[in-house]
Amino acid sequence: MEAFNIYTYISDRQAPRSKIFLPHNLVSFLEQGEKVVHYASNKTTITDRQFALLSSGNCITTEKLPVNNSYRSTMLSFDNKALTDFFIKYASVIDKISAKPGKAEQPFLVFEKDVFIKNFITSLQLIQLKPASFSQKIIALKFEELMLHLLEKHPDEILSFQAKSQEEYGEFEIRKAVELNITNNLTLEELAFLCHTSAATFKRKFIKIYNETPSQYFLQRKMEIAKSLLLQNENPAEVFYKAGYENHSSFSQSFKKLYGISPKEFQQQHLIVSR
Repeated sequence: MEAFNIYTYISDRQAPRSKIFLPHNLVSFLEQGEKVVHYASNKTTITDRQFALLSSGNCITTEKLPVNNSYRSTMLSFDNKALTDFFIKYASVIDKISAKPGKAEQPFLVFEKDVFIKNFITSLQLIQLKPASFSQKIIALKFEELMLHLLEKHPDEILSFQAKSQEEYGEFEIRKAVELNITNNLTLEELAFLCHTSAATFKRKFIKIYNETPSQYFLQRKMEIAKSLLLQNENPAEVFYKAGYENHSSFSQSFKKLYGISPKEFQQQHLIVSR
């Protein structure tokens, strides 16, 4: 696979949540639509006013079409060596940047488009129209151009970008993936995918860490969140999605199974007592 690639993705179909393996890091210039991206440790939503740097590895994405239009994105992929080479080549420049210490490593970065970026997207599209024998060298220069622009405008963020290799996730990473996705309604298989492991291995490690099955753990945590929201007098009909359920019916069934009463009855009882 080449160190760099440019390609355009267009779709007129609403894409369901999909498991994606990114063999290279990716700059996604979203032009039409919206994209939701889950990594093990975080998630983000990208609109057509933004663009994102996504690290290589496993992620889960959902693409949302704009009204009466197609989903469209221009993308620039680059491998870890290209990123390392950039940091080495411009080490003297980077050393002069007074970046804030202790910035947490990030699997993705999201920025608002400016005039430079809008023109940059056009230049990538022009390169696609006429592939040349020197295309890799041209794209390498475009990559440097982009990174220098971002380094100047967003130094802390660029220096925190984490090009994560596909190493096995340990206990800390699994805990982080689990606890940051309590209400994101991901399946066991999807969480395992984000942690670069099989569902069986993930479940085994999960039980070792939490001393209970994933279904038991997630039910308990979601119900704790739901109870807290209900005690804050939030509408029971609106609590379900904040607790990580897709609909009110499944939320009410789970709540009643665990506590013996409906969310509305629970709220009424406890609010009366507190008065």
